[in-house]
Amino acid sequence: MRKIHFILIMFFLISSSGCEFLKKNESLITPPQPASLINEAIESYVPSNALILEAVTGKYTNSYTLIDLDGDGLLEAILFYASAQDAVVQGLVLKETNGEWNAVQTFEGDGDELFELDFIDVTNDGHLDIIAGFSFKKEDNLYLNKGLVVYQYNVDKIISIFNTTYTNKVIDDLNEDGRVDLTTFLLDENHTSHEASIYNYVNHEMEIIDSMSLNPKILAANPFSGYVTKDQKGIVIDNVYGAHSLYTNILLFDGLKLKSVFNDEELPNYKATMLDSRDINRDGIIEIGIPRIPDGFEDAHAYTPYIDSFYQWDGEMGLEFVQERYDNYEYGYRFDFPWSHQNVTIESDLDFKEIKLISTVDGSLLFDIYVIQISEEDNLEGMIELARTDTYVYCTTVDNKSLQRNFHLL
Repeated sequence: MRKIHFILIMFFLISSSGCEFLKKNESLITPPQPASLINEAIESYVPSNALILEAVTGKYTNSYTLIDLDGDGLLEAILFYASAQDAVVQGLVLKETNGEWNAVQTFEGDGDELFELDFIDVTNDGHLDIIAGFSFKKEDNLYLNKGLVVYQYNVDKIISIFNTTYTNKVIDDLNEDGRVDLTTFLLDENHTSHEASIYNYVNHEMEIIDSMSLNPKILAANPFSGYVTKDQKGIVIDNVYGAHSLYTNILLFDGLKLKSVFNDEELPNYKATMLDSRDINRDGIIEIGIPRIPDGFEDAHAYTPYIDSFYQWDGEMGLEFVQERYDNYEYGYRFDFPWSHQNVTIESDLDFKEIKLISTVDGSLLFDIYVIQISEEDNLEGMIELARTDTYVYCTTVDNKSLQRNFHLL
């Protein structure tokens, strides 16, 4: 099965941890005081029978986060916990002043577990807001839908300014008007409805600007934002449609309306196997990944060596080819194709240890890759080594350094 940044199991598994106070976000601001002082403060304010919660996903997945919320140059420590008696999540803000950490305020969450956490200025007031997603237990699993709360931190006070049920969210200034947009997706657990709604902070509240219906028959979705053309931002949504299949849509926002680039009900940009969209060529524009079945494998679904093809939206209703590559996850390597779209097919042995990339134009050998056990490396005569691990040696018979540089270990 192909690797993909979102896995359906994420929606059903949850984890929490005990009071592992020594963990913190090293990527943020380094505290001016020893971490032990923060730990002691946390221990003094958090009930002894409570569990410190770590977010399941996202950038902030540690026991606490150190960050300057209000821009006053002083750090706040933000953490979440739940006690054994009361499963509802509680938040706590500690502030550092003159080397001492004191509790500013506790506040209530909206669920049993902390699912995700962000610090983004969605109120557009120049100060960071706390955006927390809370999940709900359902026997041993999680409900698909969660509770999203936006907290504003103002003059040492936490205020909940927005609360909604959601499945996924995207935060970005999609129309680049200088105001951050909050887009939520709500997929009904019975798969009878799927709504996208976009909000702006207007007149001291999160105001819904527009909403639209999407295909409810999906199993899960991974929406994320970025440039979808050189000058246009959008939300790219990789939708899980079957056990191994996906399709990809794009949503746009002009400041007033959400718009779907493709007809979501028609499963646009369908993929027979897992392949997520990404900026494959690092040009700042998101490409839609669509696996291609090479010539000769049309009926061999279980053993098909799919070629990963990536396309950019052309700004209208079509896609433009960008790049292809072959990923062999079993043996841990990738080969980037320098050749034109769909001019390559694959020949292989049964276990895919020997791969030949063949031109569909004239049948010539373009490149080959051999995966050889370390114990058999005496049989490398006539081959050119590309790379090696503790287990395998990767070789080719094609003496072309430019092509050899397109080989990469995963």
